[in-house]
Amino acid sequence: MNKIVRKDGINYSRRPKRGLIPSQNQYSTYIQKLTEAKDIHTLLALRLGCEMGLSRMEIVNLEVRNLDREHTRGLWVEIAKKVKRGKNFVMRSREIPVNINLYSLLINYMDKDIKYIFRREKSLDILKPLQHQQINWLYERAGIPWSSHKSRHFFKNAVRDWMRKNRQMDEELIRHYMGHAYLDAHQSYGDFSWDYKIEIMDNVFGGK
Repeated sequence: MNKIVRKDGINYSRRPKRGLIPSQNQYSTYIQKLTEAKDIHTLLALRLGCEMGLSRMEIVNLEVRNLDREHTRGLWVEIAKKVKRGKNFVMRSREIPVNINLYSLLINYMDKDIKYIFRREKSLDILKPLQHQQINWLYERAGIPWSSHKSRHFFKNAVRDWMRKNRQMDEELIRHYMGHAYLDAHQSYGDFSWDYKIEIMDNVFGGK
């Protein structure tokens, strides 16, 4: 293992198989382990990555006020990491549907008196978001053998596999979920109805 020592004193080790994209069975196994251990903090981080395709930076910056801001069971992602590929490929702020099961977990976990959904420990400043590297530490502590970035890959694969199985491929919607879509004179996020976007999420992840 590679030993990592952070500036804030948190130590963790990176496992050698961090490039793994989990199978559905592997994902379900860790969901069960975290649930049985009542490690809700890590469970939420894992599910936000694997069931919504969120990056570490997006997860730690999620605000309580942005759940149900535009639509019921919608989570507005305000702060997104920009990724340039050519001239047009960036991650944009967007609203992502939350499947019914994950939505219930979020509602029960959130503290409406705190700004950010993803809580800091009591000894830290609750008015500031966590450092995004904290997600890495949670994964390592729980023994999750894939990186938080690979959770985004799991999300993309799960949605794509469901679409292929049901013969309704929609790569543009996948790009929108992932934050890879971009606007020009002929495109608009409004091209997708909310009912359609949330139906896909419930079909793929609603039974978790």
